[in-house]
Amino acid sequence: MLPSTLLTASHELRRQQESRSELAYRVLKDKIVTLELAPATLLSEAELMASLDMGRTPVREALQRLAHEDLVVILPRRGTMVTDLNPRDLRQIFEMRVELEAFAARLACERALDVQIAKLEALFDDIEDITERGDHHQLIVIDQQAHSLIAQAAHNTFLADTLQRHYTHVLRLWYVSLHKVTRLHEAIQEHCDIIQAMKTGDAERAAQVMRKHIISFQTEFEISSDLT
Repeated sequence: MLPSTLLTASHELRRQQESRSELAYRVLKDKIVTLELAPATLLSEAELMASLDMGRTPVREALQRLAHEDLVVILPRRGTMVTDLNPRDLRQIFEMRVELEAFAARLACERALDVQIAKLEALFDDIEDITERGDHHQLIVIDQQAHSLIAQAAHNTFLADTLQRHYTHVLRLWYVSLHKVTRLHEAIQEHCDIIQAMKTGDAERAAQVMRKHIISFQTEFEISSDLT
């Protein structure tokens, strides 16, 4: 019985360690995306351990995941730094997004299930009240969920994963400049137009509107954030 008990204990310890690592990853990622950990901030592993109330292993594992997603850079003998919002990098991300998001919208028109379209429509049930309140955070959440649901409706796991990774970097830009963005009503209408195109199976229309949606925000973000 002893080996079995030790095996069970080892498995449970590993599960708890993985759970702590996942929690550390999610907390740190949220802090980076929302700019609580600002771009180019040098992170102290000891301070992170203290603030998260976790040991060294889950914190290091979380930082490794964030480094893989290009949200932090691990510098030998110096520590870990939050990646900056480099204009050249962001433009390259937008170049990829405009093509991949349009492709996802096109596929979603061909493959979306009725329940997925219904979830998209439900996102915008209270959009007028949210807009009137000027709830920028909720608008970010809705935009993020809309893009995620469209990607899922394309039923291509690799495409959805790639878009999610790229969107994370765009989210940081949202938090920098959303309060300066003026085309929120147009952006909301674009999402609604894409949903309508999905309902009618108009793949060309969906791709066209998505392309306009991405390019227009790229332009306004660059102007409002001085990322030129």
